[in-house]
Amino acid sequence: MQYRFKHLEYNILKGVIGEQLARSFLRNKLAPRLIKKEDWDHVVLSRNDYKLHAWTFNTKLFKFDYFREDFIIHGFYANRELLSKYASAVGILEQNHCTPDGLLLKLKGTGKTRRIKENACPSIARLRIGTLKQGNVFKLPIVEGDLEIVEIKCGRNAKLMDKQKKTYNDLIAKGVPQAQVGV
Repeated sequence: MQYRFKHLEYNILKGVIGEQLARSFLRNKLAPRLIKKEDWDHVVLSRNDYKLHAWTFNTKLFKFDYFREDFIIHGFYANRELLSKYASAVGILEQNHCTPDGLLLKLKGTGKTRRIKENACPSIARLRIGTLKQGNVFKLPIVEGDLEIVEIKCGRNAKLMDKQKKTYNDLIAKGVPQAQVGV
């Protein structure tokens, strides 16, 4: 049996493969380079965890704690300044209905830790890395840092759409850099 891809299926498949290659590059090449040259302790590619909390922008329940959970699932407890940058970037993304391919979180430990009870934070159950656990209490390092918007484009015709350009220009004006990866 022989199968041929239709043109649209081929383009979708090509895009998926390109994104996986770019994510692999970010994880295996770029992250170690940033850790070594820019002196970060951790570099994490977050795959739009903030989309789980998009409803907070439409209500008066906007709290930094909702966004802190996006760091907790990676095994970190973000300080107030980092959360402010993160919430500002997420606000612009939500306002413009634009979803990048990821957020590159560049983190530096403060040397302090925060104890969180397992039942006090529902997202701790989705913790993506091993961390110090004592009974039902997790000990997470408090981090400060920066973030970049990651947009992955593949192929010869890879370019940003007008909506993406406007959104990323708004983010750059607010001081959030964009890292575009071409494959």
